Amino acid sequence: MKQIHCLFIILALFSFTYSQNYHWPTIGSKAMSSNFGEFRDGGYHMGIDIKTLEETGWPVYAVDDGYISRMVTNFSGYGKGLYLTLNDGNVAVYAHLEEFAFRLETIFYSLQEKNNSYIVNEYFSPEQFPFNKGDIIGYTGNTGASFGPHLHFELRNSKSQPINPLINGLNIEDYRNPRVFQIGIIPLSTSSKINGSSIPRAYPLYAATTGGGLELPDTVSCFGPIGIAIEIDDKIQGAKNKYQVQSIQLLVDDQNIFSLNYSKLDYDEKSTVNQTRENRFHRLNLGSFTKLYKLKTFSNSTIVNAGISGILNLTPGYHKVEIQISDASGNTTRVKGTFINYPPVKIAIRDVEWNDNTIEFNIQPVTLNIPLTKISCYSYTAYGYPDEELTIIKSKKDRSGLRIQLPKSKLGKHGVSFIVKNKLGVYGSPLTWHDPNAERRLTEMDVDITFSSIEHKLIAQVKTNGFTSGNTSLRILKEDEYISIPLTKIQPTVYTSDLLLPSLFKKTKRIDAFFDGEIERIIQVNLDPIVASPNKLTNILSNDKNCSIQISNTSLYDTSLVWIEKINHPVEPKGGTRLSSVYQLQPFELALKDTIRIGIRYSNHIKNMKNISLYYYNQKDGWTFLPSSMHTNRQVIASTLFSLDAITIMQDIEPPFKRKVYPENGGRFHYKDLKTISVIADDYLSGLNSDEKSMSMKLDDIPVRYAFQPIKKELSYYLPTPLEAGEHTMEYKISDQAGNIMSGISTFMVD
Repeated sequence: MKQIHCLFIILALFSFTYSQNYHWPTIGSKAMSSNFGEFRDGGYHMGIDIKTLEETGWPVYAVDDGYISRMVTNFSGYGKGLYLTLNDGNVAVYAHLEEFAFRLETIFYSLQEKNNSYIVNEYFSPEQFPFNKGDIIGYTGNTGASFGPHLHFELRNSKSQPINPLINGLNIEDYRNPRVFQIGIIPLSTSSKINGSSIPRAYPLYAATTGGGLELPDTVSCFGPIGIAIEIDDKIQGAKNKYQVQSIQLLVDDQNIFSLNYSKLDYDEKSTVNQTRENRFHRLNLGSFTKLYKLKTFSNSTIVNAGISGILNLTPGYHKVEIQISDASGNTTRVKGTFINYPPVKIAIRDVEWNDNTIEFNIQPVTLNIPLTKISCYSYTAYGYPDEELTIIKSKKDRSGLRIQLPKSKLGKHGVSFIVKNKLGVYGSPLTWHDPNAERRLTEMDVDITFSSIEHKLIAQVKTNGFTSGNTSLRILKEDEYISIPLTKIQPTVYTSDLLLPSLFKKTKRIDAFFDGEIERIIQVNLDPIVASPNKLTNILSNDKNCSIQISNTSLYDTSLVWIEKINHPVEPKGGTRLSSVYQLQPFELALKDTIRIGIRYSNHIKNMKNISLYYYNQKDGWTFLPSSMHTNRQVIASTLFSLDAITIMQDIEPPFKRKVYPENGGRFHYKDLKTISVIADDYLSGLNSDEKSMSMKLDDIPVRYAFQPIKKELSYYLPTPLEAGEHTMEYKISDQAGNIMSGISTFMVD
């Protein structure tokens, strides 16, 4: 606890020259580590996190007149927290506290004793604990699921909806504009094209030549319905942290067609983060993008106004697009660009001429006689890897096309992709070339066939490790017919389809990749997809029938193709044993609306093993424990999951291990120096169990009501009075989520 006279010195350092309705919640600092509305896996950040200079014990104030209406203490949530109902009807929530104000702390101890538990969840009437604006109600800490000392502060309205404190009575001096890094453009229909391609694209931004703000480097050529997403954050002077913005407006030809505003959230809408954050870019680690569109199947939310979609289905011709991004202080960044809506121009190489040092290409438009104005050329190695952008040695007009010369030395065993644009600014369809002498036999090449999801539609990709000629297609065998889907060569070794509707795959018996060259080759895709729809129970099985997904009535936003793949070379666990194959649930990029039920069949030799469970592979944390249920009659272990990840069965028989014990065994301490006893433990695989019943702590054979901090993995007990001189013993027991137990004893002396 800080000395009172120190507080007056610190107060003098904070010269608050601005006006605000509420008292700032703590003197710890005016700096934030997180703000309102930031994306979290599984939801949004519902308040602001105020830094406390890596320390605990800073006073926490009543932001306005009111009364303490609720007190909570727990292990894995807010830790020690207070709810202050204000006279204006709002509720201020203070979380991760170290200590309550004296009279509240006294009540806290009595409630713990009454419940015989550290866990408290108590409600109070208005007359029990009234407080005035500026009164100390507690002290900052690091309790509960906290990643470091700070104060989590929320402001909720009369409907218990979190509202943004920074526009509702708390002010921070901020004069920096939000930052925008990239614009993503997502095709939304089977006919949609972006610069000639069906694949989502991301474009960097540059400082505008006039008027300030940012702009796209070039006109975007699009066709069909598309959606826009942006990669953004906000900065405040003097802070390294990145924050969420306050509002975003999308304007097309000066008309506002989409608005997103982080002024109010709702706990019932936490899962809508999957429809606000662009899930494909997020899952593929390509950046955190915010969608500026809303599909018809998306849920309503407090962030986006009902009745607007933001989907761009532009009329033919040029259109001005502007995005306005503002923070809570009103600082605004504007992004401008020009879009042209026109079908991609079909381009062809009419002839190739080999010279002494160059190769000359005559590239002509096929569908429109509008002159080509720009060609960019990129080389690829013989195995299909990007190499470099090629310098065009010479270029001249030839009718509506262009003749260009490229250095022969760069094209020996390389392929080339041409990106072509005409005078209107319309991009051409993909165009590639390779030296026929560099071709490999189809039977000698490896072929990789993948499917990925783009807003509940599918795109197929076939990739070879060498150059081929001829046409390539995807063939879907139904009960009595083949459906042939042409693939477009977008790179010298990569072929893709247009966007495909999931319904195309109904009653599919087999999927093949078909190469129509000098030697035909048919490759069967090891895929058994199922079309799943909202409001319908659907079961999906892996090819070996050992892994299953159950799609519930609420799992999906829209009709989707779902399948299961067995992984050949999975990441092995640390601290446990893998007992089944690893199954990747697909499509990996698909955003779920609600959980799915998953199961893996286990074999006879492991049915009597202990401490087995399902685990999923988390991109950040690796293999992650899933609470699972055993169905012995079917020999299936089952759980639920909120994302399409890799899953497997694992056994964890290794108990947790201690990292630090205080007081250490054999230690000697002065009674004034010993204020807390604690154990820091860890576990390699399943992780520590945060349930209060899974752990215990005794001091001199008497159970104590300990706290547990799951991020620090620390079990601790604050000594209300100094220990008497002499020998003392601390006993502890900690379990992991698999059920393994670690226990220990520390004997120490107090002088």
